[in-house]
Amino acid sequence: MADDAVARHLETMDELDFRAWNGADWHGSFARCHTADVVVELHGQPRTHGIEEHIDAMKALVESAGGTPPQVTSHPIAFGSGDWTCVVGEFEDGRRMVTVAKWRDGAIAEEHIWL
Repeated sequence: MADDAVARHLETMDELDFRAWNGADWHGSFARCHTADVVVELHGQPRTHGIEEHIDAMKALVESAGGTPPQVTSHPIAFGSGDWTCVVGEFEDGRRMVTVAKWRDGAIAEEHIWL
């Protein structure tokens, strides 16, 4: 059962990066992949609390980078255990992002991101 949950969570991470992030679908797939009270840390520092703050922060990040999200092209490393997953996302320019997520009811409740 735990392996099935991890597999579902990793599939949702694919949806989050490849569909929601890449397509800037903030209030659709992006919001659905997170809990309403999601807590997000960036580089170990508290960043946002709640999905609306997270969406606003991501929109601002994208705008500061030219208005189009840098495209995530692959997840070469993805694993998990219990309620936790870790995914390395590769951007089209070769940069990488690491996301450690804690899941609740099929959505991300805590997100720890390193770029």
